[in-house]
Amino acid sequence: MSDAVIGQRARPTPTTAASAANRRLVAAWLFAVCFMIWIMVGIGGYTRDDGAGLSIMDWQPIAGILPPLSAAAWAQKFALYQTIPQYKLLHQGMDLAGFQALFWPEYLHRLWGRLIGFVFFIPLVAFAATGRIEKRLIPWLAALFVLGGLQGAIGWFMVASGFDPNSIAVQPARLSLHFCFAMFLFIAVLWTALTVLRPRADAISAPWLRRWAVAAAICLAVTMFAGTFVSGTHAIDVYNPATGAGLGAPPPDYLTLAPWWLNFFANKAAILFNHQALAALTVITILTTATLALRGAFPPAIRDPALAIAALVVLQFILGVTALVSKLMDVGVAHQMNAVLLLAAVVWLLHSLRRAA
Repeated sequence: MSDAVIGQRARPTPTTAASAANRRLVAAWLFAVCFMIWIMVGIGGYTRDDGAGLSIMDWQPIAGILPPLSAAAWAQKFALYQTIPQYKLLHQGMDLAGFQALFWPEYLHRLWGRLIGFVFFIPLVAFAATGRIEKRLIPWLAALFVLGGLQGAIGWFMVASGFDPNSIAVQPARLSLHFCFAMFLFIAVLWTALTVLRPRADAISAPWLRRWAVAAAICLAVTMFAGTFVSGTHAIDVYNPATGAGLGAPPPDYLTLAPWWLNFFANKAAILFNHQALAALTVITILTTATLALRGAFPPAIRDPALAIAALVVLQFILGVTALVSKLMDVGVAHQMNAVLLLAAVVWLLHSLRRAA
């Protein structure tokens, strides 16, 4: 080999170039699915906070793609809604226009879920048929598609709980299950996309930073789980600006329910305080993780997600306090959507810190 060749970077062959292009294409597709799930969180948060989730009384995965197209079809949908307690207790006397205002957000929520399935399945089949996806990934991606269908069933399981004669909303536990399963799918698709894009881990020796990042991920996951019960029980109503109740200090009625553990899921004052306490712990843990990453001599693959989690956790804290004080639905939805962005950034950091094989 001549001296001119020694030390030069090998040029990519057409095969390796095509493989890299395929990885970028597949990763872009999976990132697009993640983006759609993120939008789905916003739509779902709006339907929950607006009380629109119970406006569609049936689950028709295929026929439900089309909305009511005639006056008779609208009358039938409205008549079904009038049979549940939410209408009788909250919307008695509502006209058809009022029902339609509830119907469309929930219809969009369900339609968007079907669209996510379509956007996931069609490229999966096309990429698998053309060999753009590694064969070892196909069973995993097929399993994620099946789990996406299960998420639709869990959504209906959640909605059906709102038809109980003694209920005007879905059960908080089922709401939590629906959200947490969505986050599992989001993380699984995101991790897969990152792995497709960067199949080999960098040789970074930072076990202490990895432990901090894992702790940050656990704190964030638990805080988001607790937040589902804040949303599911409308625990934000506990906040009283005149007395300061619901902000910062443990409430006097923290353990009024029996058995004691029920307070964590049904006592609004306890639920709100727990979410705030967990949020404070999460902010401290994430900012510590980001500081350690930024102060070390790490490459951009570590520093970039560290900057992202630091910025997003500060924004999340501001949105959380603003949502509590203002009780504005739009701010609450933004708080939920930013939590998912923060989760994505933490996953990004963890992926960059994964051990080299």
